[in-house]
Amino acid sequence: MEMMSINERLKELRVENGLTQKQLADELGVGQTTIAAHEKSHMPKLDSLIAYADFFECSLDYLAGREEGALPYALSNEERELIQSFRSLKPNVRKYAFEQLKLLSKSELNR
Repeated sequence: MEMMSINERLKELRVENGLTQKQLADELGVGQTTIAAHEKSHMPKLDSLIAYADFFECSLDYLAGREEGALPYALSNEERELIQSFRSLKPNVRKYAFEQLKLLSKSELNR
């Protein structure tokens, strides 16, 4: 099996997360042409690779193809927003929200 290039991996991550090149560029504070170049053939510099790894919450080894298989977790925009909201809660409210979420996951609404 042929190893996926960093360029291919970056495109795969972007597509899996439902982002256009422009959306990803805006998130990272770069131009859309930079994203296109990184996905096509241009090798990103280390600081760019770190930015990608941080954004997609994966390791540099995963980007480089040294770790195979699915990401431990790939988050959608909706999941990222939920996590940000959860983290902004006070500890006592966070505990309550977590308990409510557990109840919802077991309820008839979720079947």
